[in-house]
Amino acid sequence: MALNREDTLKKAEKLLRQGRIDQAIAEYERVVESHPRDWATTNSLGDLYVRAGRPAEAATHYARIAKHFADDGFFPKAAALYKKILKITPDDEDVQLEWAEVAVRQKLFADAKAQLTAVAERRRARRDNFGADQIVIRIGSLDPSDFEARRVAAKVVEENGDAAGAADRHREMAADLDERGREEDALAALREAVRLDPADTASRARLARTALAAGRIDEARTYLTREVAGDDPALLMPLAEMALRAGDVDEGLGIVRELLERDPELRESLVNLGLGLAIAHQGTAFACIDHIVKQLVAASEWEDASRILQEFVMRAPRHTPALLSLVEICVDGGLESTMYQAQAQLADAYLTANMATEACVIAEDLVAREPWEPAHIERFRRALVMQGTPNPDAVIADRLSGQSPFMATDPFAEPAPPEPEPAPDEPEPAATGPSPGAPEAPESPALRRPAAPPTPRDPAFRVTLGGIDMQAILGEPSTSSETEPAVRPTAEVVPPEPAAPAAAEPPKAAQPPVRSLDKVFKTLRRDTARESGAEGGAQQLALADTYIEMGMLDEAIQALEGAVRSPRHRFQAASSLSRLYKRKGDLPQAIEWMERATQAPPPTPEDGHSLLYELGLTLEGLGETARALAVFLELQSDAGDYRDVTARVERLARVQTGG
Repeated sequence: MALNREDTLKKAEKLLRQGRIDQAIAEYERVVESHPRDWATTNSLGDLYVRAGRPAEAATHYARIAKHFADDGFFPKAAALYKKILKITPDDEDVQLEWAEVAVRQKLFADAKAQLTAVAERRRARRDNFGADQIVIRIGSLDPSDFEARRVAAKVVEENGDAAGAADRHREMAADLDERGREEDALAALREAVRLDPADTASRARLARTALAAGRIDEARTYLTREVAGDDPALLMPLAEMALRAGDVDEGLGIVRELLERDPELRESLVNLGLGLAIAHQGTAFACIDHIVKQLVAASEWEDASRILQEFVMRAPRHTPALLSLVEICVDGGLESTMYQAQAQLADAYLTANMATEACVIAEDLVAREPWEPAHIERFRRALVMQGTPNPDAVIADRLSGQSPFMATDPFAEPAPPEPEPAPDEPEPAATGPSPGAPEAPESPALRRPAAPPTPRDPAFRVTLGGIDMQAILGEPSTSSETEPAVRPTAEVVPPEPAAPAAAEPPKAAQPPVRSLDKVFKTLRRDTARESGAEGGAQQLALADTYIEMGMLDEAIQALEGAVRSPRHRFQAASSLSRLYKRKGDLPQAIEWMERATQAPPPTPEDGHSLLYELGLTLEGLGETARALAVFLELQSDAGDYRDVTARVERLARVQTGG
C-alpha cells in the first residue's frame, strides 16, 4: 500500500510538537525513502538530524541535495548546502573538494583555492605528503591567470618524478604568458621547460634567438646545437661562429660550406663572420675566409677575392698565409697595384718572423719597382742585415747603380720584342775604333738612342749613391762631357764610360731643358697613385656625398664600399659607412665599419680620436662594456684626458669589476 505523504508528514509534525524527535525522524525517513527526490523533505530530515545531535546523518542528506543542485547547474544552491555541511562537519574533506569544484564551475577561484588549501594543510599535518601534492597540483590547474600557482604545481610535478609532465606545464605557461605580452616571464618558463626536457628543440631555438638578439652570446651557446639550428641561417650563422671561436674548425667550416652551397647571398655575412674572428682567432678566421676566397677564385672573381683578403690582412697585418694567397690571386687576376701593396705587407711579415731569405727576395723586388721609396730601401736593408750580409748599403748601391742586376722579375711586364736582325746584304759599318787586337771601347751613352724611355726595372735606370742618371730616366742625350755622369755623385759607383774616338763624335745638339729630380719623382708617384685607385676612391666619395644629399642611402653605401678599397680614402669611407648604418639602425654593421676605419691612418690625429670616442660610445650604448672599456683605454693612452674619456674609463672599470 502506497505511503500517504501528506498524512505521514502531519504525523511527523505532531510528534515534533510532542518532543518525540526520534519518532518524527522515523516518519521523515519513510517519506524520503518513498520519495527520494523530495528535496524539501530531505532537507527537513537533515535539519532534524542536526537537532538530534547526529551531524553525520545530517551531512549525508545535505550532500545528496547539494549534488543534485550541482548536477542540475544550480551552483549557488549547491555551494550554500556545502557551506551548511561544513558548519556541522568542518573536517569533511570530501565536502570541501566538492565545494571547490562547484566554486571552480562558477569561476570563484578564490573560494576554490581556499577549500583546497585547507585540505592540503590537513593532509600534510597527518603526513600525507602525496595527497597534499595532489591538491597543490589541482590548485595549479584552477585559474589559468594564476601563474604562481601554476609554477608551484609544475615544481611539485617535477618533485614527484614526472619531468616530462612538468616541462609540459612550463610550456603551457609560456604560451599563455606570451598571449598576455609577458615575454620575459614566458622565456623564464621556457628555460625551465628546456632544463627538464633538453630535447625540446623548438623551445631551445626560441631561447637561442632571443639571447642572440640581446647580444647574450654565452646564454645562446647553452641552447644552440646543430639539431636546434636546423635549416635556419639565422641560427646556423652564430652556431658556426661559436664553433670556430671554440676551436672546432671542422664543425664551423662544415656549416660555412653548407650555408654557401644553400644560399650564395649569405657570402658577405660569412665574410663578416670570418673578419670578426680575425683579431682573436687569426688561424681559424683565415680558414673560414680562405674557403670563401677559393670559391671566388674558382669563379674567376679576382677582385672580390682580393678585397676579402685585403680586409682580412687589415685586421691581421702579419698573417703570412693570407698575404701569400693575396699575392697569388693578384698575379693570377692581373691586379697589379693591389699586388704591390700586398708584397710590401708580406715583406714586413717575413721580417717580423725572421724569415730573412723570403723577406730579401720580396724587398728586392719592391726596390727594383720603386727605387725612390725609402720604405722599400729600408726593408731591403733590414733583410740583408738579417741574412748577415756584410756592408748591406754597398749591396743596395750596386743594385741601384746597375753594377749588379736585380734578381726580381715583373709578372705584369710585357715580354720585350726580339731585336730585328740586320739585312744580310747590308754592309757592315766601317770600324772607327782602335786597331784590331786592341780592347774594344764601350759604347758612349751619347751615341745610344733608346727606342723608349727605360723603366725603373731597366738597367738603364741607373742610380748612384749621390744621384740618378737623368739621361737614362728621360731618354735624352747628355750635353755634358762623356767622362762625367749626368748628376755628379758624392761617392761614384758607376765608373765613367771611356771616351769614343773623335771621329765618331756627333755634333753637339742644343741643350734641352733639364727636368728636376723632384718633378720626376712627383710624376712617378702621381702615376702610381692613379694606378692604385686613389682617384677612383675620391670619385666614389664624391658620388656617395651626392647620394646622401638625395636621401639615397643604399646607393651611398654601395659607393662608399667602393671607395673603402682605396687605402688613401679608407678612413673617410669607412667612417661614413658607419654613420650611414647608424642612421639605418644597424648598429652591429656601424660598429664593424668603425672598427675598420680605426685600422686605417686618419687624416689628422683629432679625426682618429673622434672616431675612437664614437666607437666607444656606441659599444657602451649596446651594453658591450668590456669592448667599450678597451676602446676608451686605447683612446686615453693615445690622447690623454680626451673629452670625458677618463670618467668613462673609471665608470666602465667599476662595472667590469662589479664595484
